[in-house]
Amino acid sequence: MRIIALVILLILPGLASAAPWYLDQSGSRISVKVGYLGNSSVNVRFQSFGGTIDFDEKRPQNTKAAIRVNSSDIETGLGLVNRLVRSPDYLDAKGHPEITFKLDKLVQTSSSTADILGRITLRGVERPIQFDAKVFRYGPSDANPDVFEAGFDLSGQIDRRDFGSTAGIPEVATNLPITIRLLMTSKPV
Repeated sequence: MRIIALVILLILPGLASAAPWYLDQSGSRISVKVGYLGNSSVNVRFQSFGGTIDFDEKRPQNTKAAIRVNSSDIETGLGLVNRLVRSPDYLDAKGHPEITFKLDKLVQTSSSTADILGRITLRGVERPIQFDAKVFRYGPSDANPDVFEAGFDLSGQIDRRDFGSTAGIPEVATNLPITIRLLMTSKPV
């Protein structure tokens, strides 16, 4: 999940360093809001995720990143709904145990925002996706001033029909907002 290092390097170029960044699992989360019956929703939280990044400081446009999310390790707070979301009708977690994101391009839009363009593979189908990224934390850790923290909120959306998930329509929404909060540290925590 070193995609944050790339965002830091491109959004705040004067503070870049070659040191690796580490994902703070306790401060990071990935979730999808699934609308149900038009006026309520279920928040699907992904518990297990990780990734890698290949950053060329001299040619940031060549940066590559890959993020993997375990599709079977989800939590909604309701056991029956957890099983339904993992089922072949929705995530098909048994047939497709990972959801992946590959970074294609990062475009800085301001000193604290960026557009992240890439491809998501869900249920074995790959489609383009764009995330809006915004800095929420950048500085020394309150708990340990020797550790530098960088945090970003990402938001995007997919249409699950594009990935072959058509069960439950129209009761279950097809457009699914994705929110990601990534907290990176300059040293392992």
